[in-house]
Amino acid sequence: MSATVKGLLQKINLIEADMELHKQILHSIPAEEKDQMETVIRKIADQKHQIDELRLAIKREDEEEYNKILAIEAAAKAFQQIAADKKFIQVQTLNETGECYISLNDDTRIDCLVAAKEENGNWTVLTLDGQTKEYPGALVK
Repeated sequence: MSATVKGLLQKINLIEADMELHKQILHSIPAEEKDQMETVIRKIADQKHQIDELRLAIKREDEEEYNKILAIEAAAKAFQQIAADKKFIQVQTLNETGECYISLNDDTRIDCLVAAKEENGNWTVLTLDGQTKEYPGALVK
């Protein structure tokens, strides 16, 4: 990933964090404060527009990387939907340790962004290439 794309992604992350704060602010504004609510809503809309523009800049800079990001975002949503119905007892992420993988009994290593183990021993994995996969515990070392 190029330095330019990394920089654009960092900007997106900062704007998203700020947008979440503004959403919390919006929920805390009393209903009678319509002007203040409108100001915050306009700020959130502006931030969404900024994110869209930054995404387009990523696409122009490196369309392959842009498509990979979209795939990872879609897989993350799928992972969240799967996770809603499961109780994980162990979760590891690439961000925590700089390394995230599971090893299968045949010595295949599955590198991932997130690996989560259920109470029954099964694993749900979000791979580096943006796929959400599930593995029976009996297949994992």
